[in-house]
Amino acid sequence: MAVINVTPGSEAILSLSNVNLASAEPGAANALVVPYMQDITINASTGVTRYKVLDSSSEKAFTTPSTNQITLNVLVDDTVMFGDGIDTVNSVTANGLFGTQNSKTLVYFSVAFNGTDSGSDFVKGQGYISGLAPTASMDAAVWLSPVTIEVDGDLTKDTV
Repeated sequence: MAVINVTPGSEAILSLSNVNLASAEPGAANALVVPYMQDITINASTGVTRYKVLDSSSEKAFTTPSTNQITLNVLVDDTVMFGDGIDTVNSVTANGLFGTQNSKTLVYFSVAFNGTDSGSDFVKGQGYISGLAPTASMDAAVWLSPVTIEVDGDLTKDTV
């Protein structure tokens, strides 16, 4: 058993692209890497429906399709939030998270557990950016925002 540490050089990395899954893998040339993440959660929830029958004192259950999400909180970076306006390959980089959410663009993503070193594990999939809610307060001298990726389909594991 090996614990996955989150340290410089072995950190969690979220990469985004609208081109294809390979273009969003950790270390991909045109992927948008989301900086300043405070936390990130991979939620792979199997759906369950419960029911009761007259001949049992316990509930029965069966599974339904999974509801998968990637959720995170980030310090707002101007270029990542609103885009660089010039990337001609990856529209997520050009339009930023805000523009990508507004245009309802399907994005491909990967979440690396150990950075981009060879042999590092990551989870990948596709989905839609949702849940942006930038907030500023007297207690925080920076803008913070939650970000959700509503996964369309399965999450799959891969290795760099």
